[in-house]
This record gives sequence, C-alpha cells and structure tokens, in this order.
Amino acid sequence: MNQHFAFAKAIRNNIAETVKSLALEQLNKIPEGCNNNIAWHLGHILVSTELLCYIRSGVKLNQEIPLQEKYRNGTKPETFIQQTEIDYFLSRLLPSLVAIESDYAKGMFVTVKPYATHTFGIEMSTIETVFQACAHHDVLHAGCIGIMRKLV
Repeated sequence: MNQHFAFAKAIRNNIAETVKSLALEQLNKIPEGCNNNIAWHLGHILVSTELLCYIRSGVKLNQEIPLQEKYRNGTKPETFIQQTEIDYFLSRLLPSLVAIESDYAKGMFVTVKPYATHTFGIEMSTIETVFQACAHHDVLHAGCIGIMRKLV
C-alpha cells in the first residue's frame, strides 16, 4: 500500500501545482459546455476521498467533512469560490491523504460497507478498493482540470 499512497500523493501534488499557476478568475470560470470549474474540482477531490474513506467505511461516521454539501457528487458551483476556500483545499490535499494513510496503518479501516460510486459503478468492499477508486477519481478530475486549464 505504500506505493499506492505515494502515487496518490504525486497526483495531488500535480493538481496543486496546476491550480497554483492559475488566477482566481481562471479557477472560477466555467468553460462553455461544462457544469463546473477548476475550483469546484479541487474541492470535490478532497471531499469525495474523505467521504468514501471515512463515512462509507463507517470508521468515522460522525466526522465533519467541511463543505461536503457544496462539493459532493452531484453538485456544481453556485457562487464565486473565494481564494480562502481554494487555499483551504490546497492546504488539505496532502495532509488528508497522510491522515488516511496513518489511520490505515493503525488498522482503523476494518470493514467497509459495500458501495459502488456513480463514477465507476464498481462495488468496493475493502478499504484497498476504496483507495484505488479514490486515486482513479483524482486522476479523472486531474484530467478535467488539465483540459479546463486550456479553456480558461
């Protein structure tokens, strides 16, 4: 699993570097034909991983996941996303993975309630499959961010 976490961290580092190179207006612009913007993707990546790893696994059912209602699956940006919110997401991209990795090493993820995401439709019944789906999900959104970067 160490390689998995190293891969996931590399993806998030790449996302952070891409986002940091853009102006706030670029991060908030919704390109023609799209439902969301780069800033939304950033929040969605963070919220989705924490929801899948902690809430869906049942490990921390009562854990507060900031801004989950604004960035969970099925949402789209409703207002201009401020720099402070983007900075928050950037500051949490890697630490959130480190926390998940630490909790995994402590053996906290014993059982997972089987669940299939809307994105992939594949049932996940172990924390390892959840981690795989999260990494693939990050890559999917990194691709969206890369394309949108060229459009904004």
